[in-house]
Formats: sequence, structure tokens, C-alpha cells
Amino acid sequence: MKKIVLLFLGMFFLSGCTYLNKSNYDGIIKNALADSKISYTNRTGQGYRYYLPIGLSVLEEKTGNVTLKKDKYTLYLYLDLISYHNKVKEEYKIQKNAFYSTKLENGEYFGYLEINFIENKKYLIEIMYNYAKIEVIVDYRDINEVLAYAMALLSSISYNDTIIASMIGNDTLNASEIEFNIFETAKNESNFIQYEGSSSSSKKENDIPDTDLIN
Repeated sequence: MKKIVLLFLGMFFLSGCTYLNKSNYDGIIKNALADSKISYTNRTGQGYRYYLPIGLSVLEEKTGNVTLKKDKYTLYLYLDLISYHNKVKEEYKIQKNAFYSTKLENGEYFGYLEINFIENKKYLIEIMYNYAKIEVIVDYRDINEVLAYAMALLSSISYNDTIIASMIGNDTLNASEIEFNIFETAKNESNFIQYEGSSSSSKKENDIPDTDLIN
């Protein structure tokens, strides 16, 4: 069964470029939600597991924070373990001024997708689903492909209730869970980049990054 799932996903990402380029965002989201959750996972974090599609690589992984790479793009994944544990749910309001804005709903799973124009043909994708959020700044021509990768990963996340409860009891999860709110959108620059920059020595991360310069 695992081999079948891997084969299907591999064919989707490796040979699906034409399909992705012709798809609209509604179609990508509909297909991802129709699959509900990818049952196979190949990465394990503290309190969670997820499927890392072929083509994505992990640059750095901390408690609830994962930095990913897709070609020239850096994707920031944040898992809100406290909100998951407390079953927090906030209603997303469609943003009429956004380039694209929609709610994501599939049974008990919920979230949103918001895409906003930044500058120089670059767009900020903010996608929250299953108590996790991915932010990435991409060129217009790559929105469809990166969106498909992000949805495949977010749909696959599985949480370990016992480990998360233990982490909360031991105060392993702290203020970092409060500083970054997955239910809020940045709209014109990455919340996560700001969040990361607030704890780093370099303040340049608060500027809009030029993804063409990312090695």
C-alpha cells in the first residue's frame, strides 16, 4: 500500500507540471481536500509526523518549526501544537482585497488559503490547514506548483496526542507558540520570517526577500 501511495505521488509531482500550470487554485485545493489525508508519512517531528513530497527537502527542523526548500524557494512550516491540543478554532474571513482568498473545510479539518501580491511579480502564499501553516514567497508562474506541494504536506500531518500533552505538561512549548499566530495572515510580508528574525542576530530577514537570490 505504501508503495502504491509513493508511486502515485511521485507520478503526480514529476509528470504533473502541465496539469499544474493549467489548473486554477480552486481545482488544486479541491483535489487535495478530496484526498482527505495522505496516510503515509516519511518524516517524524516531536509530537507529529508528515509526508515530505519528492522535490521538497528539509533545511532545518526545531520544535514545531520546519524550514523547507523547493528549488529556489524557502518554505516555512509552523505547527501550532498548543492550538491543536486545545482544539482552538477561529473563523477565517474571506479577504476581498487579496489576490486570492478562500476557506479550507473538510469535515473536522479547517483552514484558509490567502495569496497576496508583494512586488516584482512575487506573491506571498499563506496556507493554514490541520493546525499547521506554510508561508512562502514565489514568482507568479510557480504559484500552482508550490501550492500543490504545500497542500500535500499539510494534508498528511498526523499528531501524537500523548507526546504533545507531555510537552505541554513539561513546558516544552513556551512563548514561541504565542508570538506566531497561525490564524492570522500577514497579507504583504511573511509573519514567519518576522518571527524567525525576532530571535536571530540578523534583522535583514524582516525585509521582503528576493527569492531569485536564494541559493
